[in-house]
Amino acid sequence: MAARPVPETRLRARLNDMLWLVPVPLFLFLVREWAALLPQAAVVGLIGALATLMAAGVWLRAAVRRRIFLAGALRPESVGYRWLRGGAGLALVSLAQGAVLATVLLVATVRDPGLLPLVWILNVPVFVLLWHAAFRLVERHAVARFRAGVALRLALGVNFVLLFGVLAAAAVFQTYPDFTGLSLRDAVLFEAARQHASSALLQALLQAAAAVDAVGWWLGQQWLPGITQPWLQFLGWALLLATDALVVWSYLVFCSSVLALAHWRSWHPGVGT
Repeated sequence: MAARPVPETRLRARLNDMLWLVPVPLFLFLVREWAALLPQAAVVGLIGALATLMAAGVWLRAAVRRRIFLAGALRPESVGYRWLRGGAGLALVSLAQGAVLATVLLVATVRDPGLLPLVWILNVPVFVLLWHAAFRLVERHAVARFRAGVALRLALGVNFVLLFGVLAAAAVFQTYPDFTGLSLRDAVLFEAARQHASSALLQALLQAAAAVDAVGWWLGQQWLPGITQPWLQFLGWALLLATDALVVWSYLVFCSSVLALAHWRSWHPGVGT
């Protein structure tokens, strides 16, 4: 994605990007089916591989954003430019972010009993079309070497709002465990006891996620109905949906990392003019 292509080339580019992203939801579907049966070493390796891939994409996009700032703030020969352009420190931060997001995505995928992988698959063309539309929108305004990165950032934000809205609306019609008459402690213990995995690490992560969900459901059933102030109700529901927002963001970061690595030669911050 460098120069403005002819219509046939644009169509081919969209299809190629979709082909890069289709394995992502398929991989997550396999994870949902088999991750609970994997031994400890395989789970650690799976999280590590996923975190590394996501961290690489996070680092690349962060380096682009930093170079955009430095291009207008400091001279290339400045010592500060060399210090701030992104090195080991940025890589470590990216790896930490990748580890957290990979864990969140893995646990959410394993725990989801519904149609989350189908939503991920249907979102593939949406994400690609948003990215290409954003690229055409910014190509008259952004510097050539930074256009793809800026467009990807814009597409991430728009896709996050759309995807989170879909999942939030679907959550309204889902059925949840009835915690009426249970204390918060009993609700947490009940939900955590339902989680099972061959790996002790994965089981602990599943139980922690189940406990968070149980707290949210318990609050939604026993605390929120008694609140009369609209702003408190909004805050309460926002807290309940925060975990869904993190899951959506982790999936989009996974997708954006795949695209960033697939196109790194054309918009790497150290390539081009």
